[in-house]
Amino acid sequence: MLSGGIAHVLLNTAEILFWGSIGIVAYSYFVYPIIVAAIFRLTGARQVASDESYLPVVSIVISVYNEEAVLPEKLRNLEATKYPPERLRIVIGSDGSTDMTNQILARWNHPCKKFVEFGQNRGKALVLNDLVGSADGEVVVFTDANTMFEPHTVAKLVRPLADPAVGAVCGELVLLPEREDAAGRGEVSYWSYENWLKRMESGINSILGASGPLYAIKRALFVPLPVHKSVTDDFLIPMNIVMKGFRVVYAREAVAREITSGSMKAEFRRKARIGAQNFAGIVEFAPLLHPRAGFTAFALWSHKIIRWFVPFFAIMAFVSAAILAPGSDFYGAVFVLEIVFLLLGVAGCIADWFQIRLRNAGVPYYVLAMNAALFVGFFRFLLKRQKTTWEVFR
Repeated sequence: MLSGGIAHVLLNTAEILFWGSIGIVAYSYFVYPIIVAAIFRLTGARQVASDESYLPVVSIVISVYNEEAVLPEKLRNLEATKYPPERLRIVIGSDGSTDMTNQILARWNHPCKKFVEFGQNRGKALVLNDLVGSADGEVVVFTDANTMFEPHTVAKLVRPLADPAVGAVCGELVLLPEREDAAGRGEVSYWSYENWLKRMESGINSILGASGPLYAIKRALFVPLPVHKSVTDDFLIPMNIVMKGFRVVYAREAVAREITSGSMKAEFRRKARIGAQNFAGIVEFAPLLHPRAGFTAFALWSHKIIRWFVPFFAIMAFVSAAILAPGSDFYGAVFVLEIVFLLLGVAGCIADWFQIRLRNAGVPYYVLAMNAALFVGFFRFLLKRQKTTWEVFR
């Protein structure tokens, strides 16, 4: 039995931890978006000098590894691009592929094509550094093998770069669930929320990072990625541009579509990798976390850094509620709600295994799985267990 004084201190500490952790998570997911929406409504969207006549030489850069399953469709999609052929380059690098990827690319007959075959799987950062370094386009458009552009997407993506203050542009990536299951619906719902938030942040100042399969940069602003560790390239490349004093804006009219993995196991592994990369990259953009960075610092802390630590706040909230529940109806009810949320997540997981449609479990399942992946990613980063070489998640 604990003495009265020790028990009182324990309960007070648990209460502080509970409200602190709940408050931080609620702030990041609910309060921050409200603040951003209010700022956007009060100030209006910051203008971008988008110019339809702006047609720079564009290099579409694609780094691939064992993409034989999706590559033929991607090549047909590139062929359908409505952009002046004399101002278009397509630079594809195969990073030690061991399937039919290299043969498919070698046979592809396209006048704008430049194919670089790397014999060894070295990792995406090294490939991107090499491909961007060899590109002769004034603008570089990044995409992935499993992402399909609309015909005019490239033209619409580069238009905002006519503005001297804009250094990078992110388009609107639409996710299509491979299966109408709990995992697919949860991912699509969360992605729609993130796209809305990007539009608000872009209107105020700059978005944070980009959608990897759909963004463009002014090539002169590219900073080579670190190759001694695994980092999130589509986050760090735009953040390096922000550190140079340029905006990263959102172009909703530049649309691409991508089918989700269809496997929560694959998505979990991908998110764990991204989590490890995000933690490893913090030191690279640390200057933007200082208050002198203004709205960018505010957004980075609120939208990114806090969310990367949500698994730890969630564990604190759960444990503290469990400690407080026996002596309080309120905390008892909260603890029951936490249990219900966990059970819904577990039900979603079981439904996913057996490919059963369970509508109400989609969001809890996705939220729990992705935060568990972040938790795993943090310890991969801490223990330096994240590889820099490729992994295919399908």
